Amino acid sequence: MNFRIFILIIIYCLLGGNSFCQSFQYKIDSLTLLAEKSPDKEKVLIYDNISRMYWGNAPDSSLFFAQKALEYAKITNDVFSLGKAFNSIGNAYLDMREPEKALENYLKSKEYRKQIDNKIDVAFSLNNIALAYMELNMFSEALNSFKEGVSICQEEGDLNNEALLLLGIAEIYENINDNNNALEYAIKAANIFIHFNNPIGLARTYSLIGTLHRNLNNSPLALEYYKRAYSLYQQNGGISNLSSAVNNLGIIYDELGNYPQALEFFSKSLEYSQMQNDKIGMSTAFNNIGYIYSKINNYSEALESYFKSLLISRELSDITSEMNTYNNIAWVYFHSNNINKAEEYVNKAFVLIPQNQNLLFTSETHEILSKIRYIQGRYKEAFDHKSKFMELKDSLFNTDRNEKFMEMQVRFETAQKEKEIEILKKNDEINNLTIQRQKNFQMFWIALLVLLIATVGAIYYNLLSKKRTNALLFDKNKELEEINEKLLKSEEDLKELNTTKDRFFSIIAHDLKNPFNALLGFSELLKLNIDNYTKEEIKKQVEIINESAQSLFKLLDNLLNWSRTQIGSIVYKPDLFPLHPLVSQEVELLEATAERKNIKIVVRIGSHIMVFADNNIISIVIRNLINNAIKFSNSGGRILVNADEKENMVEVSVSDSGIGMEQSELNKLFRLDESFTSRGTADEEGTGLGLLLCKEFVEKNRGHIRATSEKGKGSTFYFTLHTHRWT
Repeated sequence: MNFRIFILIIIYCLLGGNSFCQSFQYKIDSLTLLAEKSPDKEKVLIYDNISRMYWGNAPDSSLFFAQKALEYAKITNDVFSLGKAFNSIGNAYLDMREPEKALENYLKSKEYRKQIDNKIDVAFSLNNIALAYMELNMFSEALNSFKEGVSICQEEGDLNNEALLLLGIAEIYENINDNNNALEYAIKAANIFIHFNNPIGLARTYSLIGTLHRNLNNSPLALEYYKRAYSLYQQNGGISNLSSAVNNLGIIYDELGNYPQALEFFSKSLEYSQMQNDKIGMSTAFNNIGYIYSKINNYSEALESYFKSLLISRELSDITSEMNTYNNIAWVYFHSNNINKAEEYVNKAFVLIPQNQNLLFTSETHEILSKIRYIQGRYKEAFDHKSKFMELKDSLFNTDRNEKFMEMQVRFETAQKEKEIEILKKNDEINNLTIQRQKNFQMFWIALLVLLIATVGAIYYNLLSKKRTNALLFDKNKELEEINEKLLKSEEDLKELNTTKDRFFSIIAHDLKNPFNALLGFSELLKLNIDNYTKEEIKKQVEIINESAQSLFKLLDNLLNWSRTQIGSIVYKPDLFPLHPLVSQEVELLEATAERKNIKIVVRIGSHIMVFADNNIISIVIRNLINNAIKFSNSGGRILVNADEKENMVEVSVSDSGIGMEQSELNKLFRLDESFTSRGTADEEGTGLGLLLCKEFVEKNRGHIRATSEKGKGSTFYFTLHTHRWT
C-alpha cells in the first residue's frame, strides 16, 4: 500500500490559516484537485478521505465521493481499495437512514477484506454490519456479527476494538430489554477501557450502564454512572457527547423529583445543541425544559419553551416531533383551565394522526380529547376517544383499562338511561302511578339484595379472619421452632469453636517455644563467651539468632493477621486491579531468601489478567505460598507462579520442585483441628498457620484454595479469584 497521499494530506492540513485549512470547502477543493493529478490507486484513497469528511454532515456528498472511490477501485481491481470503497458507501447509506443498502455494501466490503486476510478490517466490517442490522431491528443477526468480531479481536489480541464490539453487544441487549446480559457485556467493556485508559470508550460505557440501571428502576446507581460519564466527557469528549450526557442527567433528576437540577441540565443540553446548530437536539431540549416547567406549574415558561420547540419541528418538517409538541401545549392549556386553547392545539395534533407513525403520541392525543369532551359534557365523543386511547395503550403496554375510563363509561350509560326515563315519563304520564309502584317494588328487592349481600359478606369476612388468625398462629409456631433449632445449632457450633481454638492455642504455645528457646539460648551463649569466641564463631551465632528472629517474626505476623480475621478488624476493600504487578512485588521481597538457597522464582502471568479482590489481603496469600515453596524446595530448585483464566475466574498456582507430601499429610492442610508441622529443606520450622491464614483470606475474597503434591517431586497450591465485581 502506498501512503504518499496520506502524507501529502497531513502536510496540507498542517500549513495553517493562510493556506489549506482556511475553510472546509477549500479543503475539499484542494483534495479534489490533488486527486485529479494522482494515479488511479491513489485517487481511491483521496476520494475515500473526502467521503469521510462529509460523515454526519452531508450524506449525499459523502455517497458521491465514496462512489467515485469505488469507480477507480474497480479500474485498478485492487482488493484493498475495493474493500475500503464499499465500506465508505455503506457508511454513507447508513448516514442517510437506508440500512438495507448500507448492509449490502458492508457485506461486499467484508468479502474483499477476507481475500487479503486483513482480520482487523474484517472485524470493522462486522461491526458496521451489526449496526445496519440494528437499524433493521434484526437483533439476532446483529448479535452474531458483533460476537464474530469479538472472536477475531481476541485472536489478534486487539483489546481496544474488542471492547467497542462488546459495548455494541451490550447496546443490543439493552434494545431488547435484556438488561442483565447488557450489564454483563458493558462491565467487560468497561474493564478493558479502564485497563487501556480509554476515557471516551469508558464514558460511553458508563452512560449505557446508567441507562441499564435506570431501566431496572435503580435510579441512585443510574445517577452515579451518568455523573461519571459526564465527568469523563468534560475532560475528553466533544460537544455532541456532552449534550447527550447532560440530557441523561436531566432525565434522571426529573425521575428523582429534583426539578431544579433537571432544569439546569436540560438547559445545558440546549446550550450544547445551539453550539453545534443541532436542530433536533435544540427541539428536544426545549421540549424537555417545557416539560419540567409544566411539572412545577410555571405554565408561561412551559409554553414559551414548547413554542420554540414547535418552530424548529416545523422547520425540519418533523411530523412526529410537531405532533408531540402540540400535545404538550394542549396539556399545559388544559391544566391551566384554558379549555378552548387546549382544544385548538390538540385538534392540530389530531389532524397529523394519519401522517404520524408513533402510536404513543396518537394515544395521547385521544386521551386529551377525551378529557376535553368530557368537561364539555359531550360524553359520547369523550367515550369514543377514551376507548381509542385505551385500545392504543393496550397495544403498546398490554395493560387493562384504568378506573377513569370505567368511570366515564358508567357516567355515559347513566346519562343515556336518564334520558330514556325522561322520554318515558313524557310519553306515559297516565301510567305514572304504575311506574312508581314498580320502582318501589324494585327498590325493595334491591334493598333486600343489598342486605343479603352484606350478611353473606359479614359471614365470609368472619370466616376469613379466623382463617388468617390460624394461619398466623401456625406461622409463629413454625418460626419459634426454627429459632429453637438455630439456638441449638449455635450452641453446638460454639462448643466446637471453643474446642478448636483450644487446640490452636496449644499448637501456637508449643511452636512459639522453639524459636524463643533458640533465640534465648544462643544469645545467652554469645553473651557469656563473646570474649572467647573467634570472629567466625560469633558470626555463626549471630546468623542462628537472626534466623530464629526471622522465624519468630513470620510466625507472629501470621498469628496477628489470623487473629485480626477472627475478630473482624481487617477492613475489606475489594477492587479491580491487574494481578501481575502485585505478584512481582511480592517476588521481589522474597528474592533474597530464595537466593540464599539458590532457588529461582519464575512468574507467568499475563499483563491483561484483571482480578476483583482486596489487593492487600491477596498479597499476604501470595507471600505465604511463595515463602512456603522456598522453605520446602531444595537448593537449585525452581518455583513457578502461574495464572489461568477460566470463565469468570482466575486460578493462581504456586508450584515448587521440593520434597512434596504424602496424601495423609495433604489431608491435614488448612485445618485448625489437626496439628501438622514439618521442617524445610534447610531445617526451617513452621506451624501451618500461614496456610490457615491463606484459606481465610482466599475465602473472604469469594475464592477457593486447594493443594496437590507428590512425595519427592514437589507441591502445587491453587487458589481462585473473580475477574469482575460479584453481587
